[in-house]
Amino acid sequence: MTTFPEPMASPSKRLPFLPRLESLRGLAAVSVVAYHAYGMENDTAVTGLAPVVLFFVLSGFVLARSLHNNPSVFDYFRNRLFRLFPAAASTVLLLTALYYQYGFFVGFKGSFDWLNVLLNALMIRSDINGVMWSMTVECFATPLILASFLACRRFGPSPLVIVSIVLFGLSFVGPYVHLLGGATNLAPLYAFITGVLLHFAVVEGHRVHWVKIGTLTALLLLLACGLRKQTPLLNLGESISAGALVFLIATTPGNALFAVLDWAPVRFVGQISYSFYLLHLIGMSLALRCEPQSTLAFFALSVLFTIPIAWISWGCVEIPFMKLARSSVFSKKTTSPAF
Repeated sequence: MTTFPEPMASPSKRLPFLPRLESLRGLAAVSVVAYHAYGMENDTAVTGLAPVVLFFVLSGFVLARSLHNNPSVFDYFRNRLFRLFPAAASTVLLLTALYYQYGFFVGFKGSFDWLNVLLNALMIRSDINGVMWSMTVECFATPLILASFLACRRFGPSPLVIVSIVLFGLSFVGPYVHLLGGATNLAPLYAFITGVLLHFAVVEGHRVHWVKIGTLTALLLLLACGLRKQTPLLNLGESISAGALVFLIATTPGNALFAVLDWAPVRFVGQISYSFYLLHLIGMSLALRCEPQSTLAFFALSVLFTIPIAWISWGCVEIPFMKLARSSVFSKKTTSPAF
């Protein structure tokens, strides 16, 4: 059985934060708006799942990296709780207030009775803000990422590869794919495990010699898969290409190919990307009221309207709760940043 060397089983060196991966998440969030803007203006079967698969790979990679720095199970779940739920709950409460005050809602109208609002705030349901289906899957995957990290550190990559193959096989089974109900989609669940495997590959010191060719191939594959009606095989292609991009960015930190990820506007969108993703349907609804004359104008207005709302949510909700999670209220030591 293939195993990783002992230094990975007992990590001692603290791994640094990778801002380019945060920027990549920001670009993925903006691409979700592009998918939705095109879909609202044109008849298409493309759903924009490719950026979500990229989110899942990023989550697996960065959370494994965080566990490498701080393997405390308590800290891990606490950080996830404070990272995911406050911004999501505040978005649901904002939409609830807008509905009762102005009759405003996004997408298909969900139920705004108190129990359904609570279930949406807890990310058990996602009918009030449809894009939050992916956050339901993120919550579902949180223990899977932890188990994958611990298993890989103890036994090497083989168990994770086996589980990924099983989950890929299940992605062809409808009852499994829609197990969590609503619009949730478990087909790309193995993408989280892909991220965990990539973390250990990076720590082990694997490198790619043909960076330019690898980057171009990964981008083209991700685009080719993302611009077609989604199938389990295309989800696999998206997971592989997204993983390749994450790996290339993580292992070539000074590479000029990814210099766009260092641009201040891209870094800013990366920082607010979680709130941006949660709130972008509000921005799109506001953009529609301006009666844009083209899909490009609709997309641009949607981004412009979403950014200030997301910035407020990031500064007033995300940052305070992340600071609280790492404060002395819970621990005397500083834990690694939540993703």
